[in-house]
Amino acid sequence: MIKNNRFKRSLVCSAVTIASLGLAGCATTPIEGKYVDGTHEVSGKGKKSQITLTVNVKEGKITDVTTKSHKETESLFLNAERLLAKIVSNNGHEGIDAVSGATFSSNGILKAINKLPRADGSTPEYVAVGSKEVSGNDDFKLKWSIQPQLGMIIGDYYYQEARFRQGHMGSMAIVVDSDNAKDVIFAEFNESGRPNYYTRLFQDVPKRTSEYNFSMGKKKGTAWVQSALTMEKLMVEQDKLTFDLNPDYDPKLRNKLKQPNRLKYSGIDVVAGASNSIQQSMVPLTAKIHAQINGEGSTLKFYQNAEKQLDKNGKWTGITTVLRLIVDTETKQITKSYFDEVFADEKNEIKDASLKKHYRQSKYASINYVEPARIGFNVMFDALNVHLQQGGSLFDINDLPATGDSGSYAATGFTKRSSSWDIYLKQADILYSQMRADNVIKTHNKPN
Repeated sequence: MIKNNRFKRSLVCSAVTIASLGLAGCATTPIEGKYVDGTHEVSGKGKKSQITLTVNVKEGKITDVTTKSHKETESLFLNAERLLAKIVSNNGHEGIDAVSGATFSSNGILKAINKLPRADGSTPEYVAVGSKEVSGNDDFKLKWSIQPQLGMIIGDYYYQEARFRQGHMGSMAIVVDSDNAKDVIFAEFNESGRPNYYTRLFQDVPKRTSEYNFSMGKKKGTAWVQSALTMEKLMVEQDKLTFDLNPDYDPKLRNKLKQPNRLKYSGIDVVAGASNSIQQSMVPLTAKIHAQINGEGSTLKFYQNAEKQLDKNGKWTGITTVLRLIVDTETKQITKSYFDEVFADEKNEIKDASLKKHYRQSKYASINYVEPARIGFNVMFDALNVHLQQGGSLFDINDLPATGDSGSYAATGFTKRSSSWDIYLKQADILYSQMRADNVIKTHNKPN
């Protein structure tokens, strides 16, 4: 576009020169613009830090804005960074609203742009802005990660679940160091849509690794999981499981996101879109766990291993495998299992083109993933969970769905052995070896 404009100006100048040689040539006329050309670093105060941006200006217009540094809450700032593209297209910050749930970080970005040197030498006074929810925007650019921590995690296990707010099921898992109960090494919150949810697709569907986050992103401009990730990081980094009530909390302002006292608890800074889930489910459930840790404790032990699936050339396929086993150290029985295959956070990281559409989802939670064995992936591994709870072997799984080739969907409900069972068995062997070394599990026989 710039080249075309220059070409047009050149034609105009030639025409003017031919018409009147007495006029000065246009080619030497300076181009007036809003900002001073060049590369500039500008900063503005966010909630927790100075936000520094690198801004490129050409012919008076902003052509690119990138973040150089910040120390804001990462998930909040990722939300606020959506403003950068708007600033470029708008050639400035004027008329741009803050991102809902990331108001302070948004204002830090906009304040920094306000300090960009202007061609006329002025520096207008900056006026803070509030948020305005955007609905129906399919081109949202939210960023969040659903990737499990790679490697093995072992510790004492605590779990609470309860329905809240019209019937949503919230669940909270906490793992602490077996030698130091004050050291929180793992925190995970999940929520399933209520059974009578107004969108049938999300009835009883886990929100954390399903399409629900995309649906909310398009409607609200924020993903549900981002609040959970923010809180989990806080709990692990600060070993913090309880939160004081906010003395300034006003329930009338709970949905007005620009109000600082919209949250029921102090010391919490969550992304918009799941504040009710955090306040009504995650925090109360975690408080119960905190009481357990400081009371009767737990006989349950948490074992989890996550590995990236590699192709024959040793390159990541874009899928990460995770197996979680909970064992009662007194009975040495498995009380719960969870196996999943988690897709990469970005489409371009997934090698199989047919699976790219499932990015930032998992096979277990996705409502659109099609298992090649023609049975629900969740059905297969829910059956494994029941099998293990009833004392079945980790390895003798031949009676479970899609563990063999039937060729008859009508007779069995599946057609062939799912490749996921072989991936599961590899992970089961890894965890079983560690659990046996720790003497927390009975012998599990392998089929002949």
